[in-house]
Amino acid sequence: MGFFTKIAEGLKKTRESFLGGLQRIFNSFTKIDEELFEELEEQMIMSDIGVETSEEICDRVRRKVKERGITDPKDIMELIYEVISEIMGEDTGLDMTNSPAVIMVIGVNGAGKTTTIGKMCYQFKQEGKKVLVAAADTFRAAAIDQLEVWTERAGVEIVKHAEGSDPGAVVYDSLEAAKARKCDVVIIDTAGRLHNKKNLMEELKKINRIIDNKAEDCSREVLLVLDATTGQNAVNQARLFSETAHITGIVLTKLDGTAKGGIVISIKNELGIPVKLIGVGEKIDDLQPFDSRMFVDALFDLDEARQNALEKAGEKESADIETEDAESEIADAVEEETTENEDTVEEETEQEEVKSEKKKKGFFGMFSTDKDDEDDEDDEDDEPEIAEPVAESAEEEETAVSEIVEDVITDDVSDENEESEIESEHEEEQTEKKKKKGFFSRLFGKKGNEEDE
Repeated sequence: MGFFTKIAEGLKKTRESFLGGLQRIFNSFTKIDEELFEELEEQMIMSDIGVETSEEICDRVRRKVKERGITDPKDIMELIYEVISEIMGEDTGLDMTNSPAVIMVIGVNGAGKTTTIGKMCYQFKQEGKKVLVAAADTFRAAAIDQLEVWTERAGVEIVKHAEGSDPGAVVYDSLEAAKARKCDVVIIDTAGRLHNKKNLMEELKKINRIIDNKAEDCSREVLLVLDATTGQNAVNQARLFSETAHITGIVLTKLDGTAKGGIVISIKNELGIPVKLIGVGEKIDDLQPFDSRMFVDALFDLDEARQNALEKAGEKESADIETEDAESEIADAVEEETTENEDTVEEETEQEEVKSEKKKKGFFGMFSTDKDDEDDEDDEDDEPEIAEPVAESAEEEETAVSEIVEDVITDDVSDENEESEIESEHEEEQTEKKKKKGFFSRLFGKKGNEEDE
């Protein structure tokens, strides 16, 4: 699932409430008047955009209607989109420039603070960063154990003290350990402080002073975790927490389960605090960097924007595949051409060698092997030289070759017949001798035998 799709799915309930209400208003009006703007302002307040922000949006839309001379109520939807985009402005990510980057996470109990820390640890670990977590929430029962489970899942280190110990001491030891171990990120978990409990807010100030003293030159982030389902109460929490701590960003959780996602616009407009991370699901990778343009596009259900985002992703993937295919084809073509060239060179070389050998041996040399050549050299003195006939044409050459082959065959047959006749004569002589010996043996009997002995 792509990034835009996750945001769009997470804002489904908010979009149905906000966008559905606006469309009903535009369908019920045929002209632009003050009553129309009152209906629009009421709908925005009901979508948890807030009274102050809703009034400002309507005022800006009025001015744009007069400047452009718009008369159709349905054209106002585009103007609202423009105004909200202007309010959201540019995005600012987490500051990770100086190591170790110190991220202090604050917020009330139940907002999803521990879960957010676990997901942040996982994502930093996937980026190759060395992370250390300071378990400074020593007041809530089992808070340290819960955080330890998340750090084990993410594969990061944790510094903890006994339950009920001083949170400031945990932060101090964590910063010392981070410098000694050369960590890239230090995430500090703090107690879930209600904004009306003065002693807990004072503890938060103390932790800030320790960070200022031990990590003055490091990158600093103070992230306030807010539950999107609480609506305007989350805006009040942000306002009161900002009076105690210098909040650099908002983490808005549970955005996928509420129709009150409009508080993102209210927080940005009224407090000037950017939303840096949003939670759009329960999975470990559902904590996403906030993209204001995608947020507004998803809020207004812009099919064209979604399609463009998908097309861009598809074009990039397609271009990468085409590039890989082209490189592979070029490599195959080069290899094939190289192989063909090598085969051609080898074939030409063999042909040249054959031609050279033919020239050396002459016409009749083609009919003899190397072994025959060696035998010919040994028998040069014994065998008479055969005069090579002069062939004036190809037919005469073939006739001459045939005659020579027949002569050789005839000579071989004659030699074999002579050898056979010699062997027959020898066998007849041996037989005759045996007959004679046998005759004398029978004639003289024992005497012949004794004389033989």
